[in-house]
Amino acid sequence: MAAWSATRDFQTDTQLMRQLDKSPSQIQELRSKAPAPVPQTARALRDASTDPVASGFDALDQALGGGVARGRVTELVGRAGAGKTQGCLTLAAACASRGDAMVYVDTEGSFRAQRLWQVAEARGAQNSEELLQRVHVLRPQNREELLAALETGVVEERARQARAALVVVDSVAAAARGGTSSGRSDLIDRQRWLARAAAALKRVACGADCAVVVTNHVMADLKAQDGCDAVTAALGFTWHHAVNVRVMLDHVNGRRTGRVEKSCSDAESAFTYGIGSAGLMEAVEAPALSPAQRERIERNRAAALAKR
Repeated sequence: MAAWSATRDFQTDTQLMRQLDKSPSQIQELRSKAPAPVPQTARALRDASTDPVASGFDALDQALGGGVARGRVTELVGRAGAGKTQGCLTLAAACASRGDAMVYVDTEGSFRAQRLWQVAEARGAQNSEELLQRVHVLRPQNREELLAALETGVVEERARQARAALVVVDSVAAAARGGTSSGRSDLIDRQRWLARAAAALKRVACGADCAVVVTNHVMADLKAQDGCDAVTAALGFTWHHAVNVRVMLDHVNGRRTGRVEKSCSDAESAFTYGIGSAGLMEAVEAPALSPAQRERIERNRAAALAKR
């Protein structure tokens, strides 16, 4: 086991040969075995199961059956502005506020430490320095860098060393579409990349015993009825079957709703939410409009139409 562990420390073959007194072929064999899963009994898996990671938003936790499951990949899907990144920041703030570390992989450049602290402070956090110190941020510039960080163990090792409860990747979709080729060859490359990324993310979740949360964009649902503005998760069938849990976030006509579309448990499937200084939070119903207000809105709408 010591030899296997050494191969995970990102040393060169020459360094490993000297340290372990092994031949080049033996080093290659050790490297191939290092990421291989070790068989376990069902009883061992049951006894090793740990509590889920609370998201900081009760409605989401209830929909997920108690929180975000460790050892699994949970996906937040939604249109632009639905609250995917705000959901990730809410998770990060809740995790760090409890004293747990987390790893935040930012592929879109949307992570802001100031916003993270705002969310945490709105939830009662007191010490910004300690809280921000628990959040480890990685910013890969393209999909090759992201895959390298996942497959070489950089993300998993950081999660292990920090004893992280959570790893966030915001977003997988942004990284996936960053290929250099075009047409059919790019589609094939992307599906291969997604398959490898999904496998690596699951290794992170299991290897570091943490919850992994990723975000994804949406695309038009071609199976929907005509005239229906329906959407579905992007990235295709390969990715669809790779994630363990999928949460769809939507924002239509001023109302934000979420539903669990895919899950390994019998959790409740729907909830409503709002977005505020504390990130994802309980939805606040807008006050009913008075007759005078409704009349004014209709007049303004009619005037706008008349100008067209």
